[in-house]
Amino acid sequence: MAETDTSTDTPGPPPLFSADDGVATLWVQAYQGEVLGEALFGAIAARLSDAGHATKMGVLATVERRTKEAMVPALERAGISTEPDVDMLHGVEALATGAVAITWAELMATFEPLTGQYIPLYERIGELDPSEKETSDLLVAHEVALRDFARAELAGDAARSLDPLHALAHMR
Repeated sequence: MAETDTSTDTPGPPPLFSADDGVATLWVQAYQGEVLGEALFGAIAARLSDAGHATKMGVLATVERRTKEAMVPALERAGISTEPDVDMLHGVEALATGAVAITWAELMATFEPLTGQYIPLYERIGELDPSEKETSDLLVAHEVALRDFARAELAGDAARSLDPLHALAHMR
């Protein structure tokens, strides 16, 4: 299986973008996804009663924040706003409440389809704007690390599950 191959036997959720979407649209989607991820992981962390799981969600919120911050120069070069979409953030509380209502394993199982949607989006940004390939690659790497974190958690390797996230260049 390739590093970014997320194929499974069952069809996944629909793609987050269309082939007609321009790079500016994709940048906005990517950035707002990081804004949402930071807020959501932080809200989940605040609600979890298991301290170890809460700590891990806090690390995920930090990864999303640092990834979002790493994108800012590319967005500024493209003349795209880095203001959070407040409408999108309105759903965070409900999402976090739903996330803590399911088991940890069920929550971890949601990562595979979600990262499987974001990886192609981030790869497409690099295809459409080769001058921003470094940022695109960083975005892909962080999604792969999130996916690998959840896979490790599901496999019972909780002691090393954060390793892929800590190994990211923008997390050191």
